[in-house]
Amino acid sequence: MAQLTSILGVKDFFLLLLMIGFFSLLLTYHIGLNLPRSPEGHEVIKNEHPLKFHQNWFSSEDSFNQKHKDGNKQQHLSDATQKLSLLDQIFKLEERILSVSRLPALIQNKGGKDNSTGILEELLQHLDYSIVSQNGNELNIEKFSMIWNVKGNNSTQILAKDLQKTNRILKLQKIILEPSFLCNVQKTRNAFSKGKVGDRTLCSVSPHLNKQTDLPFKRERDFVSLHKDGNITIQNQQIPQKNTETTSVLWAVSPGVLEVDGAPLLVRLSLLVTSLLPLRAYLHSSCQVYRVNQKGQSLRQDLTSLWHVRQSIQQNFGETTMRGWWSQLRTGLMSALLTAELDVWQSRAGNSCSCRRCFQSLDLDVVFTNEFHPIIVKVGPSEPARMTKEFMEDMVKLTSYKDPVYDEVMKAVGNIQPQKMHCKSQLSPCLTDSDLIYLLDTRREAMAPVEFLQLYPSINEEYDHLMDHFLHLHFTDHNSPTDATTQQASCHITPEVHTMIAETERIHQQVIKGEQLSLRTIQHKPMFMSRRLDAEFSEDSLVNKEGSTILSADKLQKNCSLVPYDLPLLSVISITPASIQLTPEFDPGRTMYRAQVEYDTIVFSINATTAHCDTTARFHTADGEERVMNYTLGLGENQIRVHVVTTAVPEPQIINTYIILIRRRERGITNFRPSLRVCQLTQDCELRYSSSRSCGLQAVRQFRSWRIYQKHNSQLPICQQSDYQEASWFVPCEDCKNPSSCHWKTAIWQPKFCQTTHLDDYDIRACFKGRKVLFIGDSTNRGIMHYILEKINGSLSEWDKTHNLKLYKSINGNQTDLSFSYYPQFWLPTNHRPAFDKAIFQLIKWTRPLSDDNRTVLVVGGVHWLAGQHLDLIIKALKRENLTHIKLIAKGLGSGFHQRVIGVHYLPDSEIQNLVQRERDIERHGTQLGFQFVSTFNMTMARFKDFLQGKCACHFHKLSEVKNDGYDKTMYHVQGEVNEIYSQMVINSICRS
Repeated sequence: MAQLTSILGVKDFFLLLLMIGFFSLLLTYHIGLNLPRSPEGHEVIKNEHPLKFHQNWFSSEDSFNQKHKDGNKQQHLSDATQKLSLLDQIFKLEERILSVSRLPALIQNKGGKDNSTGILEELLQHLDYSIVSQNGNELNIEKFSMIWNVKGNNSTQILAKDLQKTNRILKLQKIILEPSFLCNVQKTRNAFSKGKVGDRTLCSVSPHLNKQTDLPFKRERDFVSLHKDGNITIQNQQIPQKNTETTSVLWAVSPGVLEVDGAPLLVRLSLLVTSLLPLRAYLHSSCQVYRVNQKGQSLRQDLTSLWHVRQSIQQNFGETTMRGWWSQLRTGLMSALLTAELDVWQSRAGNSCSCRRCFQSLDLDVVFTNEFHPIIVKVGPSEPARMTKEFMEDMVKLTSYKDPVYDEVMKAVGNIQPQKMHCKSQLSPCLTDSDLIYLLDTRREAMAPVEFLQLYPSINEEYDHLMDHFLHLHFTDHNSPTDATTQQASCHITPEVHTMIAETERIHQQVIKGEQLSLRTIQHKPMFMSRRLDAEFSEDSLVNKEGSTILSADKLQKNCSLVPYDLPLLSVISITPASIQLTPEFDPGRTMYRAQVEYDTIVFSINATTAHCDTTARFHTADGEERVMNYTLGLGENQIRVHVVTTAVPEPQIINTYIILIRRRERGITNFRPSLRVCQLTQDCELRYSSSRSCGLQAVRQFRSWRIYQKHNSQLPICQQSDYQEASWFVPCEDCKNPSSCHWKTAIWQPKFCQTTHLDDYDIRACFKGRKVLFIGDSTNRGIMHYILEKINGSLSEWDKTHNLKLYKSINGNQTDLSFSYYPQFWLPTNHRPAFDKAIFQLIKWTRPLSDDNRTVLVVGGVHWLAGQHLDLIIKALKRENLTHIKLIAKGLGSGFHQRVIGVHYLPDSEIQNLVQRERDIERHGTQLGFQFVSTFNMTMARFKDFLQGKCACHFHKLSEVKNDGYDKTMYHVQGEVNEIYSQMVINSICRS
């Protein structure tokens, strides 16, 4: 019934669109009457397809100018009519897709059930599919939405309904299993190689193994063999002719195969192709890594994901090399998939466009050259029986997701530029039903909570050269099948529609971000949903054709040295305000300096100049900022690194580092006395968040001393979380007019009518026994988790400033688990930050098994990003995972981003005041959903200057190293009084029954 209501709602919405479109047509018509007529006459576009688009390479300049001038009424009417026709067709196709998705799923398991069949049935049932198993009897396949061939021995490819799905693309299987396919892929890679012919990797297929590989090589080379039994070996000398009987494919790799940790590296990747014409493909985060030698391969147990592989390469070869390796890998995989797509298109076996919603999982074995170029040495279909449970689970969720996406696709397609909605020549391809289904399914799969990287579609430009190459091959091929015209009428290869697909994806991302729609290029840096895989890319220095560095005009003009002795030196360090004095005084030969500032100094700026013309000063990283930088100064020690970086090589390299330690003094007195006066602080006068409340320290005249206040306080009832909206800081001081006379370490945060309680370590350990606590949020939530971890363990022997996922298992005597997921991953481009519901899904997946009761606790919170819709998504995700009875806690907003710092978002005073109401709205909404709310905005704003190190000025915790001669391990302690108080508030919420 709910589904019917949903569809009726969409229909009503669509009728409204038609009415709006009708009036738009009338208006367009009358406007067209008043437009000047083209002297050449007018042209009526004859359109048999709902949407057509322009490809620049098919239109001459004269043709474009002519059609640009042709602005008569028929053209305007045609534009509007086509857009309405397009929306109508998308709606009809979506209705058909949703109708088919409500049918049962068929599992073909000829030969009997196995473990993979049981897992598949369980996953599909969890996704609300009815299951029918077929062991041999013939069934009417028209009655099913999906057909799963578990054993891989069913050759059925023709489906009864064109919108049905199956996990086999037989034409793709046939192509990739041919040994020549691997050499075709290598041939494409060589076409883009910048090296000499003798330095390329050459591939040959049995029985011609030694013909190409006998070419002269000037460099060292290795030989990689794919044997007929599927085994892969690597050796550094040519295989004798008599020993090639078992070899299927041979690669001569120059300048040799990459070794990691002393052995050649082979990575087995899991890919999922969910559409072939055009292409849609995903790379899974899990992988297997093997050591390979001349005898065979052995599995490495320490590298189980691509994240681990990237970390290993970064540790061995550096971050810049790792980034290049990662980019080359993605491009290599796309090259293989586009090669397969073109081979399928050009094959003469039936209609290549059939089975347009079929999908195929693939295993690819990849080795790498010493220059980090990938070589695909084996590829084949992956069978369910050999899949990991994680991959199968994600594959089923991705391909079985069936939420409606009509609205999202309509918004994106409706904003495509008008010139992309017409065929500009008879050769230009026109969008078909297959392409519209592709757009709908692409959007639907993007919503699935899985650990796949979307390899394609991509809005990045990294594949553009591949698209041009394969488009050229497509249109210059003279062996195309005779039914190519028919195929073109029903589907397209990826390069034909790449521009339209990328534009649609870009609009999707901009709509999600809530930006104004614009068709500018958006930088795209892929990542897996669960881990950070890409950092910002550094820019290469300017290099001329001969490879020498070009000195820029400013370097030629500045007063610098060419003496090699000066290469690692700074000539000047300048700091503002001038009151910050370095100790010792600056000397280019010294690299360590210290300084102290008063409590009220919270921002400073720094600039540095190098002595040598071929170097520059950068902050914190080799590819960091060169300009004047400013930083916030947290309480205690702040470290600033100034790197001397050489610009005489293509990749910046650090040749020296200067370290400046600036200590910001804490305010207040150090000796506590019970006779101190009681003062109250609601907000700081320098950063007010409420115009109706007093600011600065106010004397609490009701109590003559802190001792009397404490006695009164002990008789008050315990505060509930809802009481803290009216709370203030109470602090003992010598004089309430002088904040520096207060003992701030004793300050407490509470309302006047109730008391705040802190649990001791023993009670915390008892409370957390048998619990699993999941944290999702930014560094403020991470600080709470670290505080709890220290309280449970008595100390911190391990900590991780993670911006990804972290799991602490079996603490508290193996009776407590803590897990943390960083959100939002703000350093990534918006279009590839993981969606919030996906981050929740990954956190749950990592922490399983979980009980559906109050022994499982989820804590969400951050500085400014949390909103009501995040709480809605949590509830939706928990319902999907059958976790509807766990304890939910939302930590409120916090102080931060109130200083103008380069590279950090700045929040003006007017917006800060709006956050008060926003936190209350979140609390009200969260309470209705069952969340316990811990209000933290007012308490952190009142002490906004008490932040610790960090550019955002939002961190109220810091982990410091504790020296303890009794332990071999380094121990850590969580500092920060403000963090301690709101962490205790979270603990009280968890432990309160």
